[in-house]
Amino acid sequence: MEKRVLLAAVLSGIVVIIWFSLFAPKPPSTANGPAPAATAAAGEVGTPAGAAAPASPEAATPQVPAGPVVAAEAGEDKTPVELAGDGWRATLNPAGGVISSLVVEGYRDDAGGPLDLVRAGATPPLAVAAPGPWNEALYKVAQVGGAVQMRWSDGAGNWVEKKVSAGKGKYAVEVEVRAGGAPARAGVVIATGIEKALKVDQQGRFGAESAVVRVDGKIDRVLAAKLDGVRSLRGAIDFAGVEDQYFLLALLPTDQVAEVRISRSGTGATALPEVAVVGAGGTVAGTLYAGAKEHTVLVGYGRGLVETLSFGIFGFLSVGFLAALRWIYGWVGNWGVAIIVLTAAIRILLFPLNHKSVVSMKRMQALQPKMKAIQERYKDRAKKDPNVRTRMNQEVMQMYKEEGVNPMGGCLPMLVQLPILWALYSLFAYAIELRQAPFVFWIHDLAAKDPTYITPILMTASMVLQQRMAPQTGDPAQRRMFMLMPFIFGFMFMSFPAGLVLYWLVNNLFTIGQQLLTERMMTASAASAQPK
Repeated sequence: MEKRVLLAAVLSGIVVIIWFSLFAPKPPSTANGPAPAATAAAGEVGTPAGAAAPASPEAATPQVPAGPVVAAEAGEDKTPVELAGDGWRATLNPAGGVISSLVVEGYRDDAGGPLDLVRAGATPPLAVAAPGPWNEALYKVAQVGGAVQMRWSDGAGNWVEKKVSAGKGKYAVEVEVRAGGAPARAGVVIATGIEKALKVDQQGRFGAESAVVRVDGKIDRVLAAKLDGVRSLRGAIDFAGVEDQYFLLALLPTDQVAEVRISRSGTGATALPEVAVVGAGGTVAGTLYAGAKEHTVLVGYGRGLVETLSFGIFGFLSVGFLAALRWIYGWVGNWGVAIIVLTAAIRILLFPLNHKSVVSMKRMQALQPKMKAIQERYKDRAKKDPNVRTRMNQEVMQMYKEEGVNPMGGCLPMLVQLPILWALYSLFAYAIELRQAPFVFWIHDLAAKDPTYITPILMTASMVLQQRMAPQTGDPAQRRMFMLMPFIFGFMFMSFPAGLVLYWLVNNLFTIGQQLLTERMMTASAASAQPK
């Protein structure tokens, strides 16, 4: 098989992988039990298909001790309470005893205001996951030792006590909710969606918002659009919450969790995933991670929290490149320039492989007349007789052997580089360091698409030039098909983050420069080999 066909197949494979990684629907999760057959009411757990629905919420939930009957208690002051920690500040609302605002310090929303993880109009964190007076009444609020305590009781067996304080780590919010009666069986809402990190028209294909739970050592993501009812997850829960491309709001429980419920809030394209936790004994306690998906911070929490940062199969390479990118940024002070420097460093390291690939392609190009002559001799008979076609291929391979040319020499170096390309692709798509990071002129956010489409156009033009400079092998039909690749990539990259497009553009420019350098080196080598 000719080298150009193999090369086209490799690049086509890249396109297919990228396409399906971005557009293929994720299969519904079935961890710890089947998906429910029908929508369940608030506080219920879905039942397997064909099974009878539970008669009441109490029949569908884990058994929770009734606990002591607390005397009726309610608050009178509606004034919100402010609380702050490392990397966050929160507003606690006595009406319902919930977290009405949870701002991530150091980040801004698309309008330039504080980035609030609590979705406006959605069920807020720490709400009881079932309608009732416990979500409407005023809680009695007290501040004790840096913690905010909120209490409510109807005096008839339903009561809720909530405690919120600053945790020791970055983005750590310590929460504890104790309840009795119906609130204990309903559980506690951890998150109902989070505010988008980017404008809707700038999110491209990377900003899917989903519920995320790590149960029994395996991470499980659930899109709201895939939910039909309420999904119940039970087992060893490491964390449970909601994530998007860059931010995470999730509870790392310190006590045993009886159940995690994932439901859908809203309908259609505006549907949000809602995650609620039911604690054993009516208590839900732990650390609420409320912040950005910063790799070093996530690693420090353990319990697999770093898995929410989806760098993919070659994530270990992405982490290494991220460390290098951060180091370069410390010197140059511009993330766009850091991308250019990192690209240059990678191209220099890979120069021997690229040089070998171009040399092999040039030698293959020089053998094209001989190969075509062999094919012409067998042209008519090879189509009808497999034995003749086999002899033709053997003669071609013998010619390669005599000339000292490896027909795979131009493709193997590219295959070696595929893990690097994929790791960089994932890095530039998900690294929060590039979010709202300006480069120059019209590029004000390397994580958003180029609003002018200038960089995708330049990238496409550089790919066309690169193709025209490359040694031309194969038949004309194959070359024409191969020349469509730059335009396919250019169309795909129109909605990709500007940082990723910048990398690809700079990479193409360095490839062109390396091709020119290789041409000069081969010319000089041929001249020195000529007898004087």
